[in-house]
This record gives sequence, C-alpha cells and structure tokens, in this order.
Amino acid sequence: MAAALRRALMRMPLEAAKPAPGPLAARNFASKAASPETPLMHYTATQQATSSINHRIFYVNVTAMVLIYDLGSSMLDF
Repeated sequence: MAAALRRALMRMPLEAAKPAPGPLAARNFASKAASPETPLMHYTATQQATSSINHRIFYVNVTAMVLIYDLGSSMLDF
C-alpha cells in the first residue's frame, strides 16, 4: 500500500509539469474555474455592478411588499 502511494506521488509532479497542447488549449480554456484575481475580502464593486444588484433587490422588495399587503388584507376584515 505504501509503495503504491509513493509511486503515485512520484508520478504526480511529472504529470503536472507537462505543457498543454496548443490547439486544444484554446478550446478548453474554460473547462475549470480559476481562482479570483481579487480576494473577496478586498473586493470593491464597480458602480455598474452595484446598480445591477440594487435593481434586482428592488424588484424582490416590491414583490415582498405586494405579497405581505395582499396576505394582510385577506386576513383582516374591514
């Protein structure tokens, strides 16, 4: 068991050092996710991203207010 593990570990760096084939690399460039260039704890949203998020949250809030108003009106007897 230990010998098989040792052999597998010895083979790993050799496989990782192989260069990617030229034409196929262009086709498979998005096959796996890359780590973010900016860590999330240091991320500053652009004005366009902030506007987009606020726009989406606005519609969620309007939908929730209409739902709460409708449920409240149906429970209350005026």
